[in-house]
Amino acid sequence: MNRNEYCDRVLAQVGRLTTDEANDLRNELAGHIEDHAEALVEHGYTEEDAAARAVELMGDPEETGKALREQYRHFWLVIVQRIAIFVTVIACVQGFFMLPMLSGVYESIRERVSPAVNSISWEELDGAADLHERILVGDDIVQLNRIEYGVREGERQAVLWVSSYDRIPGRKVYERLIETMLLQSERGETMYGEDSIRYSSCWGSSGSLYVHSGQHTVPLEVGDTYVTFVYDRFGERIETRIELPEGGTQP
Repeated sequence: MNRNEYCDRVLAQVGRLTTDEANDLRNELAGHIEDHAEALVEHGYTEEDAAARAVELMGDPEETGKALREQYRHFWLVIVQRIAIFVTVIACVQGFFMLPMLSGVYESIRERVSPAVNSISWEELDGAADLHERILVGDDIVQLNRIEYGVREGERQAVLWVSSYDRIPGRKVYERLIETMLLQSERGETMYGEDSIRYSSCWGSSGSLYVHSGQHTVPLEVGDTYVTFVYDRFGERIETRIELPEGGTQP
């Protein structure tokens, strides 16, 4: 059995290798055989006898191949383990930075299903009702949650609770959207008019990057039956008529 035959039998036992890996292993085996042969020549062997004896000294090719196969198997196991560790670290880092977004997803979904409505005091409550209406404004959604009306602070008025969020849960909402909308009476009146320290019908809104909520107030007169919620900016006007309910109680 010559050197090439020995290398072929070893490689056959190792199993699947890339072309580069097989060439590297073949060169390494051949190099060991040549080193043995040169040493034997120095001890008086002929080149032919030294080459044959060097192959014999390498041992059984099948056993050598099996031993190398185990080494390559463990080598790939180490690579797989390192890849797994790397992927785990990347996933943890991504998860850390995604926590705020996941929180935003939860907030916006919760607001869709169970919006928060704070309670206010009425001297005389004429009507109240939960609303389930959404208005699409650009990429954001304004949700009408509840309306109540009656006498408050000596004046007849209606209060509308609204919230806003992006149409895709977890994306940021324009935080001033609610405040820039108007709640108008049948006569087009608003609560605060052109008062520079307030918006026309909304004192202010609050919330997070993902969900904002607030309330609009409008003056009423006896006999009014509806109010109108208006978005009028950037050349776009959206009007939503809201009928004033009869009866109802506070939550």
